[in-house]
Amino acid sequence: MIRKNSISHAVLVIAFVAWIALWLMFTARELFFKNGLKDYKVLIHRPLEGKRSYVTGDRLYEFLDFCNNQLSGRDTYELIGLEDGSIEKRRAVYYLYPNLEKTGADNLIIYDVPFSAPKGYKRAAVLDETRYILRKKKER
Repeated sequence: MIRKNSISHAVLVIAFVAWIALWLMFTARELFFKNGLKDYKVLIHRPLEGKRSYVTGDRLYEFLDFCNNQLSGRDTYELIGLEDGSIEKRRAVYYLYPNLEKTGADNLIIYDVPFSAPKGYKRAAVLDETRYILRKKKER
C-alpha cells in the first residue's frame, strides 16, 4: 500500500528534477546557442565602467557619461535622436536618472543629429558635431 506521504515526496522530487533540467537547458541556450559565452568572457575582466560601456555601446556610453557630468541636480531633459521604446533610449533614461525626461524640458540632449538649436535654446555643452546638450534660454 502506498502512503500519501510518499506520493507527495515523489512529486516533489520529480518537480525538482524538472526544474534542474529546465535551468540547465536555459543556461546552455544562453551560453552556447546564443553565443553568450563570448559576452561573459569579455565582461568578466572589465571594471564596472567597462561593463557599462560594453553593454550600452562605447559611443552611446561616452555620450551618456558626458551628459551626466553636464546636467546639474534634478534638471529635466528631452532626449532627441534615439527612437522611442528602443533599448538604447531605455538605457539612456536609466543611466541619466535622477534627472527626469519630459517634453519641453530645461535641456535637450541631442544624440546623432547634426547641430541645430531650436528657438528658445542655446548651446550648453558639446561633445562633437552630432552629440551635444542645449539649454533653455532664461526669460527676462
